[in-house]
Amino acid sequence: MIRARCPECGGDAEMDDGATRVECACGYSSGYDEYIESMRGRAQDISSDYVPDRPGL
Repeated sequence: MIRARCPECGGDAEMDDGATRVECACGYSSGYDEYIESMRGRAQDISSDYVPDRPGL
């Protein structure tokens, strides 16, 4: 198994060796493509919350 970040609880999830499923002890379970979309959305949320602390921006 390969470790992955759980998009729901932020803990360690496990991806099967074939990279087809991601599952976490919190109950999260999805296919790899859905997992990637979840993590992409999470990254976009984090980046949109970032406001540089520089004058003039």
